[in-house]
Amino acid sequence: MAAVGSSTAEKYEIPTIKSKDKMESADDTSRGETTDTESSEPEIATNKKALWIASFVMLIAAIENTVVGMSEWPYMNQIDKEADAQFFGAATAASKLFHAVSALVFAVWCHRYQTFQIPLIAGRLIAFGACLLYLCVEMFTDGRRYVMAFCYILFGVASSSSTILRAYVAAISTHADRPLAYSGLQAATMLSIIIGPIIQAVFSAIEYPGYQLIHNVKFHIYSAPVWVAAGTNFISIAVIRFALKELPRRAKKEMKKNQSFFTITGVRARIEKVSHMEINWRIVVLCWLQKMNATLSVVTLTTMTSVILMTNYGLSGNKTVIAMSLTMLVVGLFAVGITALYFFCHLGRHLQQRYAFLFGLIIFMSMYFFTYPWPQVSNPVPLYNATADVGCNPEAYSWCDTSYAPAFPLLLAVIAVVMGIGIPLSNVALDAIYSKMLGSINQSVMQGAMIVAEDVILILGPIYSSGMYTYYGFESLWMWNGIIVAIGSVLWVAHLRRLAQYS
Repeated sequence: MAAVGSSTAEKYEIPTIKSKDKMESADDTSRGETTDTESSEPEIATNKKALWIASFVMLIAAIENTVVGMSEWPYMNQIDKEADAQFFGAATAASKLFHAVSALVFAVWCHRYQTFQIPLIAGRLIAFGACLLYLCVEMFTDGRRYVMAFCYILFGVASSSSTILRAYVAAISTHADRPLAYSGLQAATMLSIIIGPIIQAVFSAIEYPGYQLIHNVKFHIYSAPVWVAAGTNFISIAVIRFALKELPRRAKKEMKKNQSFFTITGVRARIEKVSHMEINWRIVVLCWLQKMNATLSVVTLTTMTSVILMTNYGLSGNKTVIAMSLTMLVVGLFAVGITALYFFCHLGRHLQQRYAFLFGLIIFMSMYFFTYPWPQVSNPVPLYNATADVGCNPEAYSWCDTSYAPAFPLLLAVIAVVMGIGIPLSNVALDAIYSKMLGSINQSVMQGAMIVAEDVILILGPIYSSGMYTYYGFESLWMWNGIIVAIGSVLWVAHLRRLAQYS
């Protein structure tokens, strides 16, 4: 692609650098140094049109993830009886592992070749391929769980391309508007939680096995939303290609200074560059740890909720999908309300983000307390029904005879509050603090590092949660998660004073 001139830079609301002094200041900034010239530069205005477009691209990708995620375990359990909770956890972990690796690849790709469009389009093409394979999974006569696991991996790779949008919105927004900018991406994700269940509800009457379109390619409650998701990829590609504008490219002379990331010399150069950055590494590490802490609850809910509903409450696959759809619909309504307060009412300017994140952690802790299966107010888990393959199977879970389940409406209500209020509140707050702390440096790689910190839990979390649930039950999983969130809360409180300048 040709270099972008000054007129194009003005179109994107990114200032051009004309004087020799400013060119030197820009070089210093690329090394992570802060100069007097840079500090005297007026901050550019936030490009709200570009924020809307980036949020829409995120929305399309998130809808696909939502509609697939709601029926993953019920569908796998339906078509391959050899699949169990631990395999499902391992498959989810594999998806997140490839997501983490791919996030770094997309971040380096974006940074090295100065393009957002091409990586984003590549991600949508991979997602389309994953949808096609998912829809054809029943064409395989054996080992369908492994085919589905491979689909999860492809979906993980595809969704990782959207992570570079974090760097994109950081580049087109001011520090003061950073909570607004990230709330747009968060709103897109949460809006998908409304749209996804609606799509699922439209097809809820088509029970499995549904209608056969061609040989073992069927249209039913589990596959119908994926047909819709496959088509949305082309809408996303069109928006990326024709509406999402690239940022001005760096000069070729500057690019030659940046050696390949995959060489020893290049790695050394980047280590030296990072060491000269004026970054508060203590807060960086704190943000990474808190992202992992908050993500643990998200992983537990997204991985285990469907398993818990079918095992601890005896729901069928169809009823599980419907129950999760209704719950996620409420989650989306709550979440959109929270993110709308950031986006339209500028909540980030009135509420200190360090306290907003702490409040999110308190909500997480409340979930583990109020939905813990206290024997006095809970019910024994239902006996296993071999015909319907629901209920607690003592051959798979040794704790069936002694375990309890909290009231079903209470569990779903608390999950709705946690995912609809706690998660968006904590995510927007932590993203805003992290981005403000990084300042005006190119944030592509550091935002990629934040994604990797999150993916550590996204990878290990499903294995931990499914293993803890399988061997020790719902009670132990909830107890240890509550303890971990409590420790993270204490650590955050200990740094409240240091976080004041970034709130």
